[in-house]
Amino acid sequence: MSNYVTGPTTFDQLRWSAQVFRSLSEDATCIAARAHSFREPILAGREDADWATLVAYVNQWGCRIPQHKSGGIADALTDAARLLEPMAVSALEFDDLRCSTLDVVERAFDRLTEANGIGPTGASALLTVINPQLFVSWGEGIRKAYFPQDRPNGATYSQFLTVMRMAALAIVADARGQHGMEDPAGALSAQLGIDPPFSLAKFVDEYNWVTLEREMVFQPNAAVAV
Repeated sequence: MSNYVTGPTTFDQLRWSAQVFRSLSEDATCIAARAHSFREPILAGREDADWATLVAYVNQWGCRIPQHKSGGIADALTDAARLLEPMAVSALEFDDLRCSTLDVVERAFDRLTEANGIGPTGASALLTVINPQLFVSWGEGIRKAYFPQDRPNGATYSQFLTVMRMAALAIVADARGQHGMEDPAGALSAQLGIDPPFSLAKFVDEYNWVTLEREMVFQPNAAVAV
């Protein structure tokens, strides 16, 4: 898998992986973690924040974070969210990732991994809580596929995010050119009954998980038309 460097480039790939993902997993925790009513107290570090659901959400990526470590996660998460405040409304397919922006991403990622019990996979999942429109998670299989020789730190994650943005731009162009579709993530969410709709970053995440963590191969004829 070490030569896998581009990510998905077509809407059909994304549609296929979204269908496969839902045959293997479910959306309830991801939908909950993206709700404004959940994210706002989490990112503000308020006492009413639902840290148990946050830990369950991160642990979906194969992490094993015990609930008693949520206090350390809270401090790191609020610090990272503060760093990323200028990017609060950024989306993977719409915003440029300049050097200054990637430097902030790198620092936020590294701040998260300073927390006791948070590794590189957990840090990427926490970034998707801070901004689910922009950030893409990675597990060990995904990291090794894209960057087999690099350390899984903030610098490598920022490079990973630039590759994911190029994938997102390719998918948007393909969806527009081949399907007459301006909002591929919205269309796919509607087909799958996901409300509120997931971001393009989330569907790219699913493609990576299906093909790299589960090592499944894209089956073009298996994608049902939207």
